Amino acid sequence: MKPAIDSIRHTFRMMAWSWQFIRSWRTQYLLCFVLSILQNAWMSITSAYLIGQTTMHAATGNFAAMLDTIGIVAVIVLFGIIVITAANYHSSRIHILGFAQIRKALFAKLTAMPMAEANRQLSGDLATRMSMDAERTAAFFGSMMTGDRSLFAIPVSILIATIICFVKQPAIGMMNLLFLFISIYANLVCIRREYSWHTQRMGIMSALTQRMIDMIEGTIVVRMFGLAAHMQEKYETDSRTAYSCAMRGANYNAMRSSSSSAIQWGAIVFTLIAGSMFVHMGMTDLGTVVFIVLMQSQINNDVLIMTNLYRQLQYATIAAVRVKEIFDRPEEQMRENTVTPDVNAELAIDMRHVTVSYDTDLPVINHMSLQIKNGEKLAIVGGSGGGKTTLIRYLMELAEAENGDIRLFGQPRERYSQEAVRNLIAYVPQNCYLFDGTIRENIAWGNAKATDENMWHAVREAGLEGLIRQLPDGLDTRVGEHGAQLSGGQRQRFAIARAMLKDAPLLLLDEATSALDGESEELVGQALERLMDGRTAIVIAHRLSTIRNADRIIVMENGEVVEEGNHDRLLACSGRYAQLYRMQYKKQAAVIQAGLQ
Repeated sequence: MKPAIDSIRHTFRMMAWSWQFIRSWRTQYLLCFVLSILQNAWMSITSAYLIGQTTMHAATGNFAAMLDTIGIVAVIVLFGIIVITAANYHSSRIHILGFAQIRKALFAKLTAMPMAEANRQLSGDLATRMSMDAERTAAFFGSMMTGDRSLFAIPVSILIATIICFVKQPAIGMMNLLFLFISIYANLVCIRREYSWHTQRMGIMSALTQRMIDMIEGTIVVRMFGLAAHMQEKYETDSRTAYSCAMRGANYNAMRSSSSSAIQWGAIVFTLIAGSMFVHMGMTDLGTVVFIVLMQSQINNDVLIMTNLYRQLQYATIAAVRVKEIFDRPEEQMRENTVTPDVNAELAIDMRHVTVSYDTDLPVINHMSLQIKNGEKLAIVGGSGGGKTTLIRYLMELAEAENGDIRLFGQPRERYSQEAVRNLIAYVPQNCYLFDGTIRENIAWGNAKATDENMWHAVREAGLEGLIRQLPDGLDTRVGEHGAQLSGGQRQRFAIARAMLKDAPLLLLDEATSALDGESEELVGQALERLMDGRTAIVIAHRLSTIRNADRIIVMENGEVVEEGNHDRLLACSGRYAQLYRMQYKKQAAVIQAGLQ
């Protein structure tokens, strides 16, 4: 009994949690809730009255009285239908609005998560929780909670019918009550078992969604490396596991239905046998026995409906648990902006003794200090895993430091809001992400208030004017998902145009040309030169030939600055920079030689 009670308590806790999403419509919801219960009780009493009166009048042959009874009941039923129709309308409306609120809150939560937390989430799992699980959670305030046959209204009907049976014939009523408790308990036990299997199935369904996403987004890798069969095998393995969980849940559901039917028929047979004996002994009449059998049939039907609704409620509980896990994730602690940046300050960035470790004990950036002058072009080079990209993420507040401090344009960063910090920065990544929309929309993300004149200036500076002029819809041409209709070089120039339009004083370039061919690199490089003009720029470079003219170059290894100087000085030192430069020079020479052969 305790597991069944714990299950009910858990369901009610999740139900209470979910009702926060309909707080604005709580009064309307409670009104619908009360009306559904009252209407069901009303209809149950009316049904019992109709059955009892017509049975009595039929037994005595008083058909005129029977017609009068039916007329009265018809008026009552009509009024009840009008009331419950209005309640159902408002209930459906609240259900839709509540579902919209859940999705809205989930989206807001996703944007408020720290980047490190968001990166730990699998996109397939998040997509499942924000769509299918959110919709199932909304069932907590749907029609099965406030409809005419709702989970709370039906018990009232069962209670009234049981009391009437007990009053009509206490002995039979007592035994029917015992059958009722047995039926409810058996259903709860089976539903609890089904709950555990369905919980596992929901987790596996998230994994299946992730497999689909991997197949779609990694289709080139899958095909070129012959991974289709391997991916298919993994998908089928997860699919078989999901099927197994679903079948075990279905077995418990079948067991529940069978046991319910057996118990219900047992109650009816017992009522007929006991009723016949009481009639024979003169303890009751045939009309009462027929009435109790009919009421018992209604009780049995209501028990089955109630347990089916509770089963659906268990699915909503599973979904709500998964949704709540998203809301329980930590959020980025937002700050208020209390200072104004001094764009003429001597130092654009003054970073001292900063350590960033992510989730490991090994620091990615280790007690690093770095000062960058206003207007300086700083290049950062080094081997993979040296901390270059982490440094960029730290500057953009996408990675948190364990210790150390930083000042931006003369002010401590903690006195800026996160939005103010990011407004100071224009960012060009290695791979530009373009949203499914028009060229205009994608560039305008840099500055939503920009005029057409500003936008065309950014387009020209990024070297995109010729391309856009050739397109039939110009700036209103759609770029496709992820900008699939554009080349890598074109996408990078869109990122430059976006950064140009933002016109921020600090520019961060994270290997912006590393994935491009020679011709594209030349075009993008020219656009980057125009973008960096007059701005403080930090350039992470993979191709050292692109940073020869940087004001200063630092070499990072294991999260520390191991060398610093300009291109000529670092080559003369014959240190790590010179080693990297010679390795790239030999590699390029080998490629050229192979091409000539």
